[in-house]
Amino acid sequence: MSKIVLYEQPNFTGKWKEFRGNVPDLAVELFAKTARSLKVEGKHWVAYKGKKFTGDFVVYGAGDYNQLGDMDTQIESLRLVKEELGNPDIVLYENINFCGQSRNVDEDVADLRRAEFDHLVSSHKVKQGVWILYDEVDYQGNRLITFQGDECADYREFGWNDKLASLKALK
Repeated sequence: MSKIVLYEQPNFTGKWKEFRGNVPDLAVELFAKTARSLKVEGKHWVAYKGKKFTGDFVVYGAGDYNQLGDMDTQIESLRLVKEELGNPDIVLYENINFCGQSRNVDEDVADLRRAEFDHLVSSHKVKQGVWILYDEVDYQGNRLITFQGDECADYREFGWNDKLASLKALK
């Protein structure tokens, strides 16, 4: 069984709370912007700086994290990664609403220029896995995370139209 345990102090001390499923608002659990260390068992978890799985994020795999760096006292929501991470597959589309040229991607791409598809993507469909999208080459810059089954029809809705430059599958 997968779980994440948040601690109010570094090095797994102080009050703590254990979670086994998605938490869209840690304030409801009286633990928003409180965690300073954490432990993960089982599958990956995504910790977000915003409520309802928004804002900057960090993906935590199984392990002990005695300090959280930029996420220290910033976590407001948690999502358990339930998706199968093997055989990742995402379809990128040149235009909104899944139109225009498309590229099927099944491995990490550090630079979409190699596929002559950088800064052209306007929509996507995730067929398998979990993907982290970047607006700069070599997995740099602003990021988005997208999950199996997600169909994002219009990147303009979040200011990403024609910005995708690299992408990486969660492993």
